[in-house]
Amino acid sequence: MSREKIISDELINAFVDNQLSLEDKEQLYSQISSDQELNRQVCEIRKIRDMLQLAYRDVPQPPVTGKTESARRNWRNVAAGFVLALGIVIGWQINVANHSGKMLMSGAPAANNQIKVLFHLNSDDPQRVKEALVDVEGLMKFYRQSGQNARVELVTNGDGLNLLRQDTTRYAKKIRQLQKEFPNLVFIACQNTINRLKHDKGIDAKLLPGTVVIDSGVAQIMRRQQQGWAYIQV
Repeated sequence: MSREKIISDELINAFVDNQLSLEDKEQLYSQISSDQELNRQVCEIRKIRDMLQLAYRDVPQPPVTGKTESARRNWRNVAAGFVLALGIVIGWQINVANHSGKMLMSGAPAANNQIKVLFHLNSDDPQRVKEALVDVEGLMKFYRQSGQNARVELVTNGDGLNLLRQDTTRYAKKIRQLQKEFPNLVFIACQNTINRLKHDKGIDAKLLPGTVVIDSGVAQIMRRQQQGWAYIQV
């Protein structure tokens, strides 16, 4: 049976919109990690959804006239078209980077029989942070229980770095527990974000023990996708 028949568009959209149960998400994660086409489809849907939400949030309101509703629809159509075009450009740039063969940091791909998943957190929204940790833990337990070998990274940049800062995180104890329980789980901080905190706000970010610092969160995402990792933006 083909993948298209097994995984419907409705199921993929429910996954992107975080409307699945933890069990269903874990099963879909497993398929995403081994199916590059499915991984690409999920990433594209998530990017378009996030950019459309941003566009609708930031679109200026049209002047109040007798044709207000019509004008509002026109504004929204323009914003949606702009964001869709922007998404195409971003997708093209990532595709070029992924196939250029130029990696910003050397690193050998993991063993072929090893499942590799990269989670990306760039927000400190409490719900998204909590979901990130729940999803990571659930995925690690799922692979352990099913006897599969998995490597998982949680990459943080932007406001997501607050999860790994000693002075801002609410989950230091939870992260320590996950690090001890799952040796193949790595929490990663973006050096570019650390540098911006220092430059813009004078903050020296003190990170939780065991945090790995890499040059750039975006570059890490590109590297891992090039190496065949599944990419999940929380």
